[in-house]
Amino acid sequence: MQISNFAGKTVAIMVASGFDEKIFIAIQSAMLTAGAKLKIISRDAGLTNAWNGSGWGMSYPVDATISTALAVDYDALIIPSGARHIETLSNEVHVKRILRAFLREDMPVLMMEEASSLLDVVDVEAPALDADTKVGVRGRLVTIAAGEDNMSGLESLNSVMLMAEDDSVAA
Repeated sequence: MQISNFAGKTVAIMVASGFDEKIFIAIQSAMLTAGAKLKIISRDAGLTNAWNGSGWGMSYPVDATISTALAVDYDALIIPSGARHIETLSNEVHVKRILRAFLREDMPVLMMEEASSLLDVVDVEAPALDADTKVGVRGRLVTIAAGEDNMSGLESLNSVMLMAEDDSVAA
């Protein structure tokens, strides 16, 4: 998988305790390999906990809390899968603020599996999924269906990173 368009970019990964650890580690590895700066933003301050499929996983340091994070500080947003953390994020007003800012300014966003349900809280319809890849792309919004190869979502996000970037970003 080649995701070279992330080189030198600051990418936010938005989570709450209960995110899918396997997917998180794959994203983290891919971003580091690509030369991106991956920043964890979470409603949890200090540390946030992953879910490893059968129980709690490792704890990860949080770079910024959701209540203080601004879209303008990042080049892209990734929201990984994990029903536990998506349920928590869906009730967080600052998640709505951040997600609206990314979408309004047409900044790159990847929502994996259950994460696409967060589009409902900001009254945005998810892009239609491609019948073969199970990846949906509209503008710079990328979603991927449950049970699919989540790394194909990163490849699609890499592609939308190429789209012309304008200087308008929001909080």
